[in-house]
Amino acid sequence: MPKRRIKIKNYLIFILIVSSVTLSYFYSREVYTFFMRSYYEKIRGRSIEQQLSRAREMYRNREYTELEEYLRTLIIVYPENRDLRKLEGLTLIKLGKRDRGVDMILTAGGDEPMPEVQLEETVSALFEQKRYGDIAEIFKKNSPGANPNLLYYYGVSLFETEKYAGSTRYLKRAIEEGRRDYKVYHYIGRAYVASGDTRASLPYLDRARNLNVEDPDVANSLAGAYQKLGRYDDAARILRKMKR
Repeated sequence: MPKRRIKIKNYLIFILIVSSVTLSYFYSREVYTFFMRSYYEKIRGRSIEQQLSRAREMYRNREYTELEEYLRTLIIVYPENRDLRKLEGLTLIKLGKRDRGVDMILTAGGDEPMPEVQLEETVSALFEQKRYGDIAEIFKKNSPGANPNLLYYYGVSLFETEKYAGSTRYLKRAIEEGRRDYKVYHYIGRAYVASGDTRASLPYLDRARNLNVEDPDVANSLAGAYQKLGRYDDAARILRKMKR
């Protein structure tokens, strides 16, 4: 008998909440949030930590479409929770809504460093959009660690924001950690030229040229460096090869 009374009581509470929510949503977001939070925590017995854990599990299982719906309500109920907003941003990125996703993560803010997976997803999306200033800002609170891709993104962003000494430092670390495509060598060479040390740029530009003889930007960079050093024959040789 007591169990039946508890069930009836919970049912009546549930009906009251649902009825109140329907009305309160049109009058006050705060009231709606209060009733929905009561529903999740009192009726369903799920704390915010449990719901966040469930959301992260859905993300790991790549249930992105379902997760977007799941998070939409949770963020209304827990608008102050930064972790939910960051997770929604990552989910939007996975669903191809990169601009919205990145902006969601950036506006979530907070002083805590991002986990590496979240950091790489965010920075990769920003890099694709050429938002180099935002990337440089993110790395004021986060470290690229030994991740070669993050080191590369940061180094390029420093170059594009005219911080050439930092650019060469992080790009060289990217090489040390295993990123050795022509682009990283090209950027190091360009950074040396931009900082006035054209002679130091030659080994990197030459390496970039050897790795990709088809890229006209690399050829022009190398030819330009030769011209700055007065090596006009070498510059002409590079330019002639481009015209073949």
